[in-house]
Amino acid sequence: MTRFTLLAFATLLLAACGGAGRWGHARSYSPTKDEKSATEGARELDAPMATLKPEAWRGQKVKFFMVVSERKPGPAGSAYLTGKQHTLNEINGCDNKFDEESCRVTIKPTGHDTVHAIVRLQSDDDVGELHVAVGSLVRVVGTLTDATDPNDGKLVVQASWYRQWPLGYYAKEGDLKQ
Repeated sequence: MTRFTLLAFATLLLAACGGAGRWGHARSYSPTKDEKSATEGARELDAPMATLKPEAWRGQKVKFFMVVSERKPGPAGSAYLTGKQHTLNEINGCDNKFDEESCRVTIKPTGHDTVHAIVRLQSDDDVGELHVAVGSLVRVVGTLTDATDPNDGKLVVQASWYRQWPLGYYAKEGDLKQ
């Protein structure tokens, strides 16, 4: 192999290893390419305002983070997730400030309003070791529906995109160093 070929191969290898990966192991939150596209034009969900002024929010594209407190079967094979909205920290917590692999996507420890999301899960997020379950952190992008949950009257979002972190793959502020 020529020196140029080796250099090109090493560059490609490094590029493939770059980024925060599926679980966001980075010092600050790192959205995926698909996430950037999905969140474009979406409003951060303000559940109290959406409840107070539903005509201004219904049908709007929204985005939010939630920690799942309940998962039930939803319509047409989807999952019906219930959970509290959480605020993302700007800086992720890390076990070792010199090793980004030790960093975890970090949220504020206290949840806000309860919200429901209808999500069509990908196969490995639906079943398996790292599936969406109680305690998972989920970022949801979707449309606020006209319906409210029949049990608690809270907002329901029809997801068009999601990203999830199983319990133990994210942190709450104070769990790790900042």
